[in-house]
Amino acid sequence: MFDISKTLKDFNLSEEQYEEFLKDCSNKTYKINDMDWSEICEKYNIDWSGDTLRKSCQPPLSGSSFVKQYYEEKISKGSSTNEEEYLKKLDEKKREIERLKIQYRDERNAWSKQNYSAARLDTTLTLLGEKLKKIGMVEFTPCPTPIISNECEMIVCLSDLHIGQTFESFVGEYNSHIAKERLNKYLNKVIEVGTRHEISKVHVVGLGDLISGSIHRTIAVTNRENVIEQVKVATEYIASFCYELTKKFSTVQFSNVVGNHSRLEKKEDALHDERLDDIIGWAVNLTLSHIENFHYMNHRMLDNGIADLSVCGKTYIAVHGDYDAQSNQGISNLVMALGFRPLAIIKGHMHHSAYTEFNGVKMIQSGTLAGSGDSYTIEKRLTGKPSQTILVCNAKGIDCIYNVELD
Repeated sequence: MFDISKTLKDFNLSEEQYEEFLKDCSNKTYKINDMDWSEICEKYNIDWSGDTLRKSCQPPLSGSSFVKQYYEEKISKGSSTNEEEYLKKLDEKKREIERLKIQYRDERNAWSKQNYSAARLDTTLTLLGEKLKKIGMVEFTPCPTPIISNECEMIVCLSDLHIGQTFESFVGEYNSHIAKERLNKYLNKVIEVGTRHEISKVHVVGLGDLISGSIHRTIAVTNRENVIEQVKVATEYIASFCYELTKKFSTVQFSNVVGNHSRLEKKEDALHDERLDDIIGWAVNLTLSHIENFHYMNHRMLDNGIADLSVCGKTYIAVHGDYDAQSNQGISNLVMALGFRPLAIIKGHMHHSAYTEFNGVKMIQSGTLAGSGDSYTIEKRLTGKPSQTILVCNAKGIDCIYNVELD
């Protein structure tokens, strides 16, 4: 038997303090509070280490005999009404602890399931990465690197490819087969322009919306391939495009920003960094990682939606355009957010080519590979030819701009 009063007095604890002490210990055990055991000791001026309190079976923390005797004596001192009330409170406390135990167990199970899923995803991505490298070694064999001494460089835009979208109307027609034909036509034009200007380095820039995605029901209806198939096809097309350029130019650098069509959820529910365009860039890089003069410029990303390009010693910024309007205000907002003034901003999103300039900062807008003819463009009375944009640059800046129509 313990001398309850003496034990509490030895620890300078009143009954109220002791019960609060027991409550803090219980809450710590069931992770209701974030206190350390040492903080509990300090709070009640108990001269113990945190480990001593955590492992203690001595008064005043004995969960068996001492605590039991303490509450039995307390009950015996009260009236029958108080006893019933107190027992009722003890039952409520017991139920609360049981609920917390169940909650803690459910949370632990949920975390375990999430960790298991994450581990499986990491394993899947690792295996996929290895497979992409093997495919690249077979499909894209290394070739001698062309030696070109001219210091001119070229920016090649890949904007709004919308791979997977399918439509046919009086305005236009598009599907993955047509996309491949147009990319081949664009590739030939890029090589022609690069040869004409004796280009040494090519900057291929994915400006987002490389796939059609499925962010709206109307888009999903016009898709021939599902989203996973869209990613696979886009990766194949872009990797082939870049590979052919490595045969003609000394250096091919690939940058890639995300667009709004590659979101995984609706705009209001989507996470900023979860875009399937990222997966395409990653897959293209792995596929061509063995090609000596191909370089993936992911380290130059300021954000997955903002790429920083160094072209002939000048800074160019690439964005998709859904956050950056083709206007003086759009240029000003982006430059202020960046904290520096680039020579030019390159974007897509609006599906037609355009050019504007504000206080010396140029904004070049590239078109879309799909053109017009889907239900949205017909209903909005928007027509235009499919196009992409090439910029030839030198040490002074942009020497010339090619708007390449691909119908």
